[in-house]
Amino acid sequence: MATDPRFRHFEIVGSTNDIALELARLGEPEGLVITADSQTDGRGRRGRVWHDEPGQSIIMSAILRPAIPASEMPKLSFVASLAVAEWLGAECGLDCALKWPNDVLVGNRKLAGILIELAGAAAVAGIGVNVNQRRFSDDLTDSATSLAIETGQSYDVPALTKSLAGHVFAVYERFLASGFEGILADWRKYMWGVGTRVEVLAEGRSLNGIIRGVDESGALLVEDASGRVHTVHSADAVRTAR
Repeated sequence: MATDPRFRHFEIVGSTNDIALELARLGEPEGLVITADSQTDGRGRRGRVWHDEPGQSIIMSAILRPAIPASEMPKLSFVASLAVAEWLGAECGLDCALKWPNDVLVGNRKLAGILIELAGAAAVAGIGVNVNQRRFSDDLTDSATSLAIETGQSYDVPALTKSLAGHVFAVYERFLASGFEGILADWRKYMWGVGTRVEVLAEGRSLNGIIRGVDESGALLVEDASGRVHTVHSADAVRTAR
């Protein structure tokens, strides 16, 4: 039976992840979900800024306490992104793709993002989903989208947030009960870019090649021009090669 999440809502916060991380350090049990109408300091991976329009996005951070080594905590990114992809299909009828490691795309535009951060033995899964936005700033117009844009409908954000949180914990419990192999097998069904030529930027270096999938740990596999397959465990960016 899936965990019934507990919610603590704020109108405006700096970052829901920051609040959840602090509570996790103070011993808050898993299952608490921090939500907000808006963030003033929302962030994505590698310190990138997450933009939101007040009241128009799902902004949530869930405290998790899996009994796994810290080295395996990045697997929670696959758990959370898979949950979002499954939920978008079931709740909104959208076909989406998961861009390694944790962007959720519809039609090659970003609809949602996930940020996993650690607080001792706990992890916080931050999830942002663009819901009712109809317009984005000029620098995001070609790269971002929302549920409203994709479906032509408006949504009840609090109701969607609770629905999504419930599914995140359902997938999390699948992970705890059955391990990572099944999660990764399902995640691969949504994977963006297999067979696509990309440029991977990591630690100041650039790798050009073709995405061949992910290995059993979730690392990205990229084949270069010589036929060598590189295993990429983390990257600053993965973008379509010109």
